[in-house]
Amino acid sequence: MRKILSVLFSLCLLIFTVNPTNAASMETPSGIVFDNLEKEIDSYVEEYINQSSPGAAVAIVKDGEIIFSKGYGYANVSKKEEIDPAKTVFEYGSISKLFVWTSIMQLVEQGKIELNRDIKTYLPQEFSNQLNYEKTITIYDLMHHTAGFEEYPFDLIYTSKEEVVPLKELLVNGQPKQIYDPGSTIAYSNYATAIAGYIVEEISGSEFSEYERDNIFKKANMMKTSGHPVLEDYPELEQDKATGYIKVKEEFIEAGWSYVPLYPAGSVNGTLHDLANFAIALMPNNKDNSPLFKTRETLDNMLSQSGTPHTEILSNAHGFWEYDGQVRGVGHGGNTLAFSSNMVIAPEENFGVIVLTNAAGEMDLCYGLVDLLMGKRDKQIPVSVTEIQLPSAKEIEGSYVSARNSESSYVEGFLGFMTMAKVKAVSENEIKVTSMGMEGSYVQTSPYLYEVVGKSLIGDKLYFEIVDGELKRISTGQIADYLPLKWDRQLIWYYISIGILGLSLLYFIIGLIVSGVSWLRNRKKNLSGLIKTERKWHSAIILVGAMFIINNLFLIVRTFSGMSIKIDVIKWHIICNWALLAGAIICMLISFLYTKRAPLQRKQKSIRLSTWVILVLLVIVLINWNFFNIIA
Repeated sequence: MRKILSVLFSLCLLIFTVNPTNAASMETPSGIVFDNLEKEIDSYVEEYINQSSPGAAVAIVKDGEIIFSKGYGYANVSKKEEIDPAKTVFEYGSISKLFVWTSIMQLVEQGKIELNRDIKTYLPQEFSNQLNYEKTITIYDLMHHTAGFEEYPFDLIYTSKEEVVPLKELLVNGQPKQIYDPGSTIAYSNYATAIAGYIVEEISGSEFSEYERDNIFKKANMMKTSGHPVLEDYPELEQDKATGYIKVKEEFIEAGWSYVPLYPAGSVNGTLHDLANFAIALMPNNKDNSPLFKTRETLDNMLSQSGTPHTEILSNAHGFWEYDGQVRGVGHGGNTLAFSSNMVIAPEENFGVIVLTNAAGEMDLCYGLVDLLMGKRDKQIPVSVTEIQLPSAKEIEGSYVSARNSESSYVEGFLGFMTMAKVKAVSENEIKVTSMGMEGSYVQTSPYLYEVVGKSLIGDKLYFEIVDGELKRISTGQIADYLPLKWDRQLIWYYISIGILGLSLLYFIIGLIVSGVSWLRNRKKNLSGLIKTERKWHSAIILVGAMFIINNLFLIVRTFSGMSIKIDVIKWHIICNWALLAGAIICMLISFLYTKRAPLQRKQKSIRLSTWVILVLLVIVLINWNFFNIIA
């Protein structure tokens, strides 16, 4: 009997003794035990549902399984349709890029692509001949967003299926200018990813949407997912697709669906469960092979770091952005016209977080939940940085603009200066960074490497790259570097430009009204023909100036009224500027001739001179900020 009791006691010890390793695996990287997972997520999400998004779907994967999935809020507010994690279809946005890079790595595994080769090696000659860039671009450059392309903010999203054109046509007609040396500067590029998708098409012989369906979606058990730009291969998905919303004055307005012409970069539609299955396929258990690759080595290689501006900065893993949490993560976020998303996996922990929402620009759920569950890395800031011999923070003071900018279109002044970052030294090793009305403090932890103290602003770590004694860029390793302002883009010129535009707006709009009133008053007066003609031509100049203002105000409003900016619409505003310039030159020449001959008072001549000068200054500002550049 004693022997039996001893055996039973030993079994109890085996059953109830907690293995420290297993205990650690039963919690999130941030330390939330799985038993409390739903409570913690519910508590967080409920704070933001109907505030930052009308609906959301959240999934957690661990060790090859979906251990949590839940829908919150509504897929359609007016119909009170609730979100079903297994059924409701969302727009993944730029998470779609991960399928491009997975496709590329599949072809690498097959020996059909080398990542350090010139991309023209894999493109047909007829297509390559139509590409305008001068410096060699590799597949790595496409993955790392270092191909050197400027931002091309046009034709990113359409709101109608009929507007979508073939991928090849858009790649040729919508080429951005190459403004950076390849490999030097991170500048996020949808165009670069679309080129990679087109390379997959050329090598595989299939349209990219067909390739990712057959080689990724089917293999990863993503049975309610389509990458076709208009869902042509799976139209039934529209029946279960959520409605997208934009928040306007505390109210969510229906915004419709997005159709992405550069479709490899952002057109995938699918469910939460399907995206969770993709995450699981990227993290097979026990060093097993992924269904996406023939060997585990290819998968491990894809998820390993492939590029970084500094050894202490997590940056890029073959197209996946690295996440600096309690454990290293990789993933991607996404945005369309009215949907937002984020997916981060921690391969070493076999743990992943997926968040999908049906609201534009949603951040609190998509990124806040990831931080809650993945945790943020403990900062390694020295106790007393003053005791460490480091370069003076005064060396890096200045104003910087995002490298994700356009130098050849009129949006430069908006994209650059709206996100401009100012760096100010507060001590020998501390700086204050201000951007978009917010500020953050950073401490230098090693030469020219600064780490945030408190809440992050433009990045957790900033590396100020010095080449031959010259400050080249600030790099966070993510999305876009920050570059010092060029001499002709210093803040003083920006403010002068704003001043001239404001003065022109007041002068020509008021002048147009005054000219109209003056004409009504003087139409019955017996004025000489010379004076009447002179006044008409002066009024014509004011009309041209007013039309310049109105045309470009409409252009700006159209540009920033949403993500659906069509180049075919924009170019007519640019053409109109050229027509107005021709009209301005003609009117000013004729007006000048009549002003010399007409018996005008000194005050009248001063007004004429002011009109000419203000119009010339307005044209100079518009030319300087690329409002005359015909794009594509």
